[in-house]
Amino acid sequence: MKKILKKIINWFRARHMYVIADATDNSITFSRALFHHMGGLSLEQAKVFAFYVPAVEPHYGFILNPEFDQETQLADVQYNTKHRTIGFEMLNPTVNRMFYDYGLRPMTKVKLSVKHKRLHGITYYQICPPK
Repeated sequence: MKKILKKIINWFRARHMYVIADATDNSITFSRALFHHMGGLSLEQAKVFAFYVPAVEPHYGFILNPEFDQETQLADVQYNTKHRTIGFEMLNPTVNRMFYDYGLRPMTKVKLSVKHKRLHGITYYQICPPK
């Protein structure tokens, strides 16, 4: 019974917690539910570190406001006034590389679900490949 309930909760979250990846400008846009799950960030100070995880099931992810010992490339979380959306520009790795690895058509926009994960006490968001 618990497994079925967990599957239903995960399905519901996947419908509302997602990003829109745009390969034409290497941008990631947060859904409203995902943005609220992240705590309604202060955009002046919000930074994102995007990364690739070469595991059994390779995937991409991002961490909000990470603390690193050495200087690292972080993307600014920005508000788009024209479209009234919030997101960031994914430069390294690029959205185009993510599309290539996930087998998606290049130069398009795709809605990808996001899972909230914890690893070694660090919270990150996994960008799931399409099914």
